[in-house]
Amino acid sequence: MNLSLDQQIDAAHSEAERIEADALQIEARIVKAGGIPPRRQYGKPVSTEAIRQNMTLAGLLNKRDPALASFLGVQSGSYAREAAELAERQAAIERMQALTEQTRQQNQAAQLHRERASHAGINPTTGMRLI
Repeated sequence: MNLSLDQQIDAAHSEAERIEADALQIEARIVKAGGIPPRRQYGKPVSTEAIRQNMTLAGLLNKRDPALASFLGVQSGSYAREAAELAERQAAIERMQALTEQTRQQNQAAQLHRERASHAGINPTTGMRLI
């Protein structure tokens, strides 16, 4: 079954419009992530090769829109590593806060012991009465 020339033209135009609509959405997400989309002709898709060669744009997409980076085939996995490092850093902060609180309580208890011993006339270091 052969299509007439008019049908072929209409089909090609519809395909170009679909590609253009997709490309505009991709460009909008690139701009939203803070990047500048690569130049392209009307009706042509966004060039993943141009994005791959632009290390700044590829890195920006990996950091701010990893889903789009994956869709365009420029995902480096840095987002997952950064998320793991952030979780590790947060766990370390929580451990340090717990240790700090524990040390603060020990210092407070030691200060209270020294104050009570001093009021009682006892040397807190030796445990002997002060003269």
